[in-house]
Amino acid sequence: MESETNYLQAEKKVKRIKNFYNHLQIFVIMMVVLAVFSNTIFSFFENHIHNAGTLKWIRANMWINSLLWAFGVLIHGLYVFKSKITFFDAWENKKVKEFMNEKK
Repeated sequence: MESETNYLQAEKKVKRIKNFYNHLQIFVIMMVVLAVFSNTIFSFFENHIHNAGTLKWIRANMWINSLLWAFGVLIHGLYVFKSKITFFDAWENKKVKEFMNEKK
């Protein structure tokens, strides 16, 4: 029964990691597309919209949304890999012990 619970937890964790990598992959693809075609996209709007304020708003929105999405990917990654972050705690404890042993 315990092994079944462990299996279900491991399966759930693998699914979360897979979902994160899918999210990251889509993000990277979209950022590359945006970087490559941003001038083309913006030229389209320049040809159809002649209000300078609206054009500034569109350009700012393209990049602000990208930054917000990047922040979302970062938060998603921190959530998925939260158990890996404890590496720094272990490293800190190891260094404290190391320095304590030097004093002896």
